[in-house]
Amino acid sequence: MTALVGVATLGAGFAGGYLSQSRPAPGSRPQPTVTVAVPGPTVTVTVPGPTAPAVDTLPGGAPTGGAPTGPRPSAAPALLASPDSGRGGTRTVLSGQGFPPGAMVRVSFVVKGENDVEYLHRDLRDTASDAAGAFSVEVAVPSDLDGYADRNTYLRARAGTGAVLAETVFDLLP
Repeated sequence: MTALVGVATLGAGFAGGYLSQSRPAPGSRPQPTVTVAVPGPTVTVTVPGPTAPAVDTLPGGAPTGGAPTGPRPSAAPALLASPDSGRGGTRTVLSGQGFPPGAMVRVSFVVKGENDVEYLHRDLRDTASDAAGAFSVEVAVPSDLDGYADRNTYLRARAGTGAVLAETVFDLLP
């Protein structure tokens, strides 16, 4: 897919065309589609891939994103927060892949100092990974942590009590 897009982009750049990628409507499942337009016929390529799980929203909230597509369950766990920065109280969607299928996943907010020493660990909520080892869950960043805005702050997902975990940076703003 990358090579195809790279070649199409290179060719389109010289032929006066352009490259576009479709975006799903809010709340719909993403369908990876790339359209390359050059003088002549338009070519559209749809790439089959994993479907993103539905977002497990907080009560009274609307989903703001979906799970990333990419790594298979056998890959190392990966996380994505959207948005990935904000003040305390910000609602963000944490999407993960590469976790054990059907596992209970605990989402936490972590503040670290030098040498990865944890200053604070706050469990936010639990969710379950789907049959492909993916999940998407809405969480609220704790609102009483403004004093930690100058520290290294992360969202963490850990499958069960095992060592399968992943972290992603969440930039806590003052």
